[in-house]
Amino acid sequence: IINSCLLGQDIPLLQPLARLCRIPKGAESLLILGLFAGYPIGAQLISQAYHTGRLSKFTARRMLGFCNNAGPAFLFGILSPLFVSIKTVWVLWGVHILSSLITGLILPSEAVKPARISPGTEISLPESLQKAIRSTAGVCGWVVLFRVILGFCNRWFLWLFPTEAQVLISGLLELSNGCVMLQSISGEGKRFLLAGILIGFGGLCVGMQTMSVTEGLGTGWYFPGKVFQATVSVLLSILLQPIIFTKIDAVIVSTRVLIGLVIFLVVLTLLLRRKKVVAFSNRLLYNTGN
Repeated sequence: IINSCLLGQDIPLLQPLARLCRIPKGAESLLILGLFAGYPIGAQLISQAYHTGRLSKFTARRMLGFCNNAGPAFLFGILSPLFVSIKTVWVLWGVHILSSLITGLILPSEAVKPARISPGTEISLPESLQKAIRSTAGVCGWVVLFRVILGFCNRWFLWLFPTEAQVLISGLLELSNGCVMLQSISGEGKRFLLAGILIGFGGLCVGMQTMSVTEGLGTGWYFPGKVFQATVSVLLSILLQPIIFTKIDAVIVSTRVLIGLVIFLVVLTLLLRRKKVVAFSNRLLYNTGN
């Protein structure tokens, strides 16, 4: 209901962020709801805007890379018990938002300036409820499937890995399960770094949820965007955690590791920006004499 009311409306307060991420005027609501509504609602709203003709296919596929994120309900509900201070979760959320906006800045955009999109069509409460039920059922189905996969992995081979690796693998497969397992990690600094990676990438389960709500769009820039966002997130987390935690809880990251992450981020940026989008300034007309 909120999206149907805001889509296509100018929101002056959010227009600087829209220009930063190079999204069309009137699409600011997709950016904000993608940050607040949680996985995979941002992807679903982008798909709806595309299928109703309000977004071009390229713009919609591009926005999947940074407008589909973990929401505050998930972050504060799951991560709050893992840290002594609630401020730590606020910092994690800030890192998550900032890394998403940086991803939107880096992903290549159309050569021509996106046009302003038309206002959305308001939907009734029953229609909204039906869409919500379908989305919830799809999300729950994928979560159950990945919980079964994780159960199999835990039974047969995952226990062979160190605790940190088990948490990371589990979270990269299914986000909720990995975040819950963070309580087995000793030291808030390690939890902070791993949480930044997990919520930035979102997990393969969320990727499948995204595919299930973006019929006709595919995944677009979703997975490249999430890899980039997770890398930015862990770099920001490394820089912030000595300020947030004491020397006992903070993780000492070697200079080589930090340089390696920066090099990886630069290479990834070059790969993402290498794609050139060609557009004609004038409409081409064929067979004008017939």
